[in-house]
Amino acid sequence: MYSRFKALGNYGEDELEKLQDSTVAVIGLGATGSVIAEHLARHGVKLVLIDRDYLEPNDCYSSNLYTPKECEKHVPKAEAAAKKLGDHTQTESKVTSLNPENIGVLDGVDLIVDGTDNMETRLLINEYSKKNNVPWIYTAALGEKGYSMLFDENCFNCVFEDISPGTVGTCETDGILREVSTIAGSVSARKAVEYLTDKSPEQCLYGVHMDRKLEVESSGCEVCNRENFPHLESQSKVSSVCGKNKYEIRREIPASGFERIKQSGERIEENKYLVRAVINGKEFVAFRSGRAIIEAEDEGHAEELFAEVIGL
Repeated sequence: MYSRFKALGNYGEDELEKLQDSTVAVIGLGATGSVIAEHLARHGVKLVLIDRDYLEPNDCYSSNLYTPKECEKHVPKAEAAAKKLGDHTQTESKVTSLNPENIGVLDGVDLIVDGTDNMETRLLINEYSKKNNVPWIYTAALGEKGYSMLFDENCFNCVFEDISPGTVGTCETDGILREVSTIAGSVSARKAVEYLTDKSPEQCLYGVHMDRKLEVESSGCEVCNRENFPHLESQSKVSSVCGKNKYEIRREIPASGFERIKQSGERIEENKYLVRAVINGKEFVAFRSGRAIIEAEDEGHAEELFAEVIGL
């Protein structure tokens, strides 16, 4: 099965064994993360697959992993990816938003790979990485631009300190050219393979659209100096989601809350993972694991809608 890999000049049985003894967390399973996960799964790397969102029709364009039927049923991305890739390796799915309360799901992994769509989660990953000495690989694709970088010695917080969460575009506003996201994901997957087999990949920022490597340096911020971890210690229960005016609220939802959603909704879709409705023209998705994704004008409006519908 792995004869083509072992025939490579720089790889062989020892490298294959290292890969198959490794565990990697892939956070975000959309346009870039699904590419990374599939590459690593086919090497036999054990995977922890983390994504808070569910499939929609546009995911059939963005990723090769998902089928139209899965997208129509709004299956959670982590579940769909774990099922598909389970034929190649050991997979564990986490249908959840990575946050300070559950960051422990990363404990024990050898490498973290980013396939997310927001700065908040990347800053959280970076702080966990620095605090626990677990390297991670940044991956981004937006519009016709893509990036990849291994963060081991360098610090994401230093490199991107002038970019605030919410100030850059999203896949909803700027779109994604699938060829660019596929290349960005493949570059990050290759870096993961190199790192896990002790090949020491370059720690520079690669721009897919430029086909260039950019040298970047950390400036010695409070995170890389391990003086303060503001995102790890945050208690915020609301965060933005890729998409126009969509926010996630991390709170427990009682059984009565799901009934209120179904009674209030103009259009209802339901499966064992979630209940999805349109309430007063706004999409409201409640996950049985205890959180919601709500279409709203801002974070405050999302919390207000949650309270109105759920009654908390």
